[in-house]
Amino acid sequence: MRLFEWHSDSIAGHQSKLPGFVNYLSGVWQNRNRYVESSEELTEEEQQEEKIQRQRFFDFTVDGKISARNYVGVVQYDGIRVEVYPKIFADDEAENAKLWQLNMLYWLSYCRKVKFPFSFADASKLQFDDFLELLIYIFANFTEDVISNQPFQAYQTVGEETPFLKGRISFEEYTKNNLTTGKWQNFFCNHEPFVYDNLFNRIVKYVTKRLLAVSENFLNQERLNEILFILNDVSVIPCSANDCDKVKLNPLFAEHKHILDLCKLYLSNQVIDLEDEDSNNFCFLLPMEYIFEDFIFGFVSDKWPALNIRSQSTDYLALSKGSSVFQIRNDIYIPEKLIIDTKYKIRSNNDGLKAGVAQSDLYQMVSYALRRNCRNVLLLYPATVNSSATDATFAIPSAMLSGDIEVDVRNINIVFNNLQNADMTMQSRIKTLHPLFH
Repeated sequence: MRLFEWHSDSIAGHQSKLPGFVNYLSGVWQNRNRYVESSEELTEEEQQEEKIQRQRFFDFTVDGKISARNYVGVVQYDGIRVEVYPKIFADDEAENAKLWQLNMLYWLSYCRKVKFPFSFADASKLQFDDFLELLIYIFANFTEDVISNQPFQAYQTVGEETPFLKGRISFEEYTKNNLTTGKWQNFFCNHEPFVYDNLFNRIVKYVTKRLLAVSENFLNQERLNEILFILNDVSVIPCSANDCDKVKLNPLFAEHKHILDLCKLYLSNQVIDLEDEDSNNFCFLLPMEYIFEDFIFGFVSDKWPALNIRSQSTDYLALSKGSSVFQIRNDIYIPEKLIIDTKYKIRSNNDGLKAGVAQSDLYQMVSYALRRNCRNVLLLYPATVNSSATDATFAIPSAMLSGDIEVDVRNINIVFNNLQNADMTMQSRIKTLHPLFH
């Protein structure tokens, strides 16, 4: 089943599975990534959302329909598979699923909050019509290529009882397990042999086995089985996202770091169902407003490094009894030059001179400008296939600043028919937004 954000479709035939499906989604919701660094950075809206216990990926109606919200990606549960695509594709009459999928992967490649390494050249050659299988292929293809050409060995801490000293003696374990039990002639030692059966390879093998249980594509199954063959001598143990943080990689293993990031993504927030070893449940759903914001930030910071661009720059509007109150968080901030705020909304010109801009959004931009002492603000919206909104500029007189506050309102097209030239095309589109990018 394919849906666009905020669209609905019938889920008839799966009514008996809906209670389990909703419970599964609720578990994923409680363990999802928040995409902010700490709870102190949450806005009031996000803090309110944190208190909500039930899942907010989908709405289920009494007449047997499922309605997508603002999360895009794919979820699979007990024979139910739902793919959700961004609403900016909703007017695409061609219904080119592969193009939608590759565009989403291209955006993710520049996102900093969602570490998703991929090779567009490899993925674009394949005729996947299934987003889940495409995600699995990216992992399988990249991992098999890296570990077959550069097997990973590392020093692994091992604790064992030996009749001779090896490494360093663990006095606590020796006293507890040897002296008190009469086995004083044996030593309990900790040593670090250079082994192939290390934590990194165990994590990769575990994720591979779990993805093999999910995949139904022969090509993917073949690739995943090849990885298991390469890692045949590695132990099979359950792993978690926390285990990924314990792996220390030498900078020479940069590609292995990409694999580890991907494993952590799949193991975190229940992307892979960790409760059942035989489960084929899978959930990869991301909030599209964060993807839009993070893609713009990642692309601009990569192509214009000299601008010293900052993401999610936080501050407070006021002081109350010596304490800072009314937090602001700029999506993108170029110090003293430009504030960029991304709004993942479909803008229209139906309200005349207001150019489809909500009054509350303009109030927000003015407060940002005053607090940052920055007269230039860019309000950025995504363009759609049949977008009718035109550019606009609002001048707000200000006696506090040296001149008027200028809020430029722009749409930007982030969809590409030819992703081989996407970087060049996106640079050209960014340059039209503001003189800073010339």
